[in-house]
Amino acid sequence: MIDFRRSILILLAAGLPIAAQTSPEAQDQKIGQLERKVDELDKKLQQTAEAAKTAASVTADTSGFTIKSSDGNFLLKVGADLQVDNRTFLGEGSQSLVDTALLRRVRPTFSGTVYKYVDYMFRPDFGQGSTVIYDAYVELKYFDRAKVRVGKFKPPVGLERLQSDDDTNFVERGLPTLLVPSRDIGYQISGDVVRKRVSYAVGVFNGVPDNGLSDTAVSNHRDFAGRLFFTPFQPDAHNPLAGLGAGIGASTGSLDGEALPSLKSFGQNSFIPFASGVSEAGHRNRLAPGAYYYLGSFGLLAEYGLTEEGLQKGAVRRDIALRAWQVQGAYLLTGEKKGFTSPTPQRSFDPKNRGWGAVELALRVGDFSAEPGLYNYGFASATSAARRAHEWVGGVNWYLNRLFRTSLDYGHTGFTGGATAAAGGNRPTEKAIILRFQVNFI
Repeated sequence: MIDFRRSILILLAAGLPIAAQTSPEAQDQKIGQLERKVDELDKKLQQTAEAAKTAASVTADTSGFTIKSSDGNFLLKVGADLQVDNRTFLGEGSQSLVDTALLRRVRPTFSGTVYKYVDYMFRPDFGQGSTVIYDAYVELKYFDRAKVRVGKFKPPVGLERLQSDDDTNFVERGLPTLLVPSRDIGYQISGDVVRKRVSYAVGVFNGVPDNGLSDTAVSNHRDFAGRLFFTPFQPDAHNPLAGLGAGIGASTGSLDGEALPSLKSFGQNSFIPFASGVSEAGHRNRLAPGAYYYLGSFGLLAEYGLTEEGLQKGAVRRDIALRAWQVQGAYLLTGEKKGFTSPTPQRSFDPKNRGWGAVELALRVGDFSAEPGLYNYGFASATSAARRAHEWVGGVNWYLNRLFRTSLDYGHTGFTGGATAAAGGNRPTEKAIILRFQVNFI
């Protein structure tokens, strides 16, 4: 067999400039030197190839900045969520409310994977002049049908609550979200009962007030929460019902020692201040059915919330029922596909190339009510607390690209109760305009 490598080296050696004839021994010496150099080059190339196989990659795209190992077992994503709001209140009845500009949410996000099967998330919030840890959890995802999550996260109750803050149709969530927990610390198992058709989540948590969060447990009692959700036509993308989803979430547990809930209007103003000396006591049950339907550029979401919780003032202890519902619809004028998450514009904002982003119109109606016992047992005063709130909200969303969104919403909220007889008996109607600028990549 011909030694091609040696033949090539001989040719290279023969091509070297020669001022005089060289002996065969000198040629062999030169060939040996060339062989050693080629061997060294081979080793360097192999080392470079091996290093490339194990080198981490660094990317930056719409999901944030990502550092990823070559085998995909280790991942770090760094993102952010920034929302700047301007609130303006209109009308004579709203003059006592303060117009303001504020940082609604300022949330750096760190998430990723370790050893392939363990995901993690850490997200603090520095908005509104405070520092709060919103999400801090790890999740073992080895079993698709039984993923285990531990830490602080959203309990599986309200439908719109489980939607990301960046994906909601309006700058503030609807009234049923007032009756479900925001974040809680606990354990959860979730997965698909039937792949892409039936999902579940069950968990045990410390327990937090309605629309609240906490980093501590106020007692040794626990909240038990669960959710069952159906998307029976989702696998068939051509089925007109593929965008239909419906389910129910619920929780139950003791609330002794918990803080009272903070119930706020669209303009983020409290409309049920509880009377002095009132505390949470006894048991609480939550029920939250909800559904959505998406077809082309159109989306519809409907939700109901019911909470029965114990309140106490002095020797009086009673269960009070709070109820809320909402229906919201949205339509993308620019033809993008509507879904549970934000759309990606067909053409990102770039006027020189006829790109203007995506434009969406949205409308919501909703209602909140507390049973008369709220007044009858002295838990709140009819002259300061509104027992009912009815709202409608209209909005325009402009998605300049996948990361940047501007929203303009007008919210009109009427109240029953909450004022003295001399003032008409009802809290003044809230008329609020909220302009939001939002950047998010997570």
